[in-house]
Amino acid sequence: MWRIGVDTGGTFTDFVISDGSKLHSRKIPSNPEDPSEAVFEGIKDYLGFFPVIIHGTTVATNAFLEGKTAKTAFIVTKGFEHILHIGRQNRLNLFSLKPEKPNPIIPLSLSFGVSERTFFDGKVEKPVKREELISIVEKLKKKNVSCVTILFLHSYANPENEIKAEKIFRENGFHVTSSHSILPEYREYERAVVTALNASLIPIMGDYIGKLSNRLTNSRIFIMQSQGGFISPEIAVKKPVFTLLSGPAGGVIASKYMGNLTGIKKFITLDMGGTSTDVSLVDGDFKITKENFLKGLPLRIPMIDIQTVGAGGGSIARVDKGGILKVGPESAGANPGPACYGYSDLPTVTDAFIVLGWMIPEHFLGGKKKIFPERSFKAVGRLAEDLGLDIYKTAEGILKVASVTMEKALRVVSVERGYDPRDFSLFAFGGAGGLCSAILAERLGIKKVIVPNFQGVFSALGMILSDSVKELSTAFMKKAKEIKEGEIERKFQELEREALELFSIEEIERERIIFSRSLDMRYKGQSYELNIPYKDGFLEDFHKAHMKLYSHSYKDREVEIVNLRVRGIGIVEKVDLPSSNPKEKSPEEAFYSERKIYYEGEFLKAKVYMREKLIPKNMIKGPAIISSFDGTTFIPPGHRCYVDRYFNILIEKENV
Repeated sequence: MWRIGVDTGGTFTDFVISDGSKLHSRKIPSNPEDPSEAVFEGIKDYLGFFPVIIHGTTVATNAFLEGKTAKTAFIVTKGFEHILHIGRQNRLNLFSLKPEKPNPIIPLSLSFGVSERTFFDGKVEKPVKREELISIVEKLKKKNVSCVTILFLHSYANPENEIKAEKIFRENGFHVTSSHSILPEYREYERAVVTALNASLIPIMGDYIGKLSNRLTNSRIFIMQSQGGFISPEIAVKKPVFTLLSGPAGGVIASKYMGNLTGIKKFITLDMGGTSTDVSLVDGDFKITKENFLKGLPLRIPMIDIQTVGAGGGSIARVDKGGILKVGPESAGANPGPACYGYSDLPTVTDAFIVLGWMIPEHFLGGKKKIFPERSFKAVGRLAEDLGLDIYKTAEGILKVASVTMEKALRVVSVERGYDPRDFSLFAFGGAGGLCSAILAERLGIKKVIVPNFQGVFSALGMILSDSVKELSTAFMKKAKEIKEGEIERKFQELEREALELFSIEEIERERIIFSRSLDMRYKGQSYELNIPYKDGFLEDFHKAHMKLYSHSYKDREVEIVNLRVRGIGIVEKVDLPSSNPKEKSPEEAFYSERKIYYEGEFLKAKVYMREKLIPKNMIKGPAIISSFDGTTFIPPGHRCYVDRYFNILIEKENV
């Protein structure tokens, strides 16, 4: 069976194609105006093979970040019309002298209160009235609203009123998201944000998947989720909020898979692309978090814990009013792109690499895209004049500023969360990940860097290595000591039955599905929970987890179970990655040339090797450059690298 992984980035759209025996890769410049165009361009030659396509898309993310979501109304229990505008008292930038509240997704003019009420225990005290809803329908039609968000208090305990309201709005042609269907948990503000965002994205995702389906005939499409698994396009259209930040998840999935093959269980990922850099920590397994924020708004949906910073190959360098060099977060993207593309005069990180001699212009995209080095020198040269430095020191400064931004992100996922980066390896990928990886590793005390095979399309590889994943939850809100025998088990079985119905849409057999269960738990009176695996002794496990995280626990205090969670994994057959038994052989067959580079204030000679010609057990000493179709790796002086049996490049210091 042919399988194709597609990762749409801000600069390039990446493809990894498996024909069942071999892997192929492609990179196509992204088209921000119509992302489906690049997807079709990369896949059209394979449609005759009836491929399965797993696609990580930024369509939903970009629509939200750029304010291009659909016009949406907010239908809420009367008296709570301002909930999206009030938000929470706490704020992300605690020490800001000019704190700003995040912009609400829906304006107050499109918020409508409804006379209904459900109590916390699920008892319907006041049913929703059809006449009142029909009156709102007429107002929405006059305002040209296309989407509706429904949030009624305590609908997680009993969604009866929400279901009735949803039916009426659907009958009148609106796209509708009810809070019980997207996040059946308490905390009305967080539930409102996720529900409103989901509703506003439905037409955008629907149009995009419609375009894909029309163009990609003879194929079966699945959409990547931000928690590391794929879903059917039908579910993606109904719940587009789960596709936010789905692209970076592919890189973490691929890293974990490669780590399992090579015996590397503890590592930090560094995915440096054209627009941004994404980092994540894996300690045996990747971490799923629900404490996510986008544009200052809380997204309590499961996502792989990934930190994103605006430092990529296309990040623009500039001098601010104070004469300080700044890099990013603005990016030149695919159009016009870095100065070396020939369409702009914007100095970027990529242009700095070219000035330093670390990139081989004639190898860019296998020589299919012409690069103009003289444009890089001209753009960086103008910046050098503004700074009063020579061009090489300026290029090195651009790289160092970008590296500091990436280092901060690496410290956030490690040091700030109680992990010592020296205990981890660094998985570096993305088109530019191999250029900065050894330098960043040295700053953090990381001993080993892995630049994997298919480095520039590694996230797309992760798409075809991913499984189908379903995350379901339900509010429970009971004290642990008051739970009746079999009560939790029955609730979990209900969630698993719901998950099986979703898996059936994708035709995944029951024997390939694995379920894991967990509980959100807290001490009575706390406003936050810990997620604990559901098994015998879960109460004791909660006390231990609280002690490990906060250095204290209260075994004599009442414990509450807030939510029940089920994660279902539908395991799919994996492709075989290229491998070969190591052989003692010189890397000279892969030698391409020798070139002058600038490193740490001096000019050096570095050997250039073609990655495609390297074989397992080849060893190379720095300074060296390893160039390939989809990325470049820089081996600094004092470092060496060798190729393992899976054609990964492993970098370490020579004295280690």
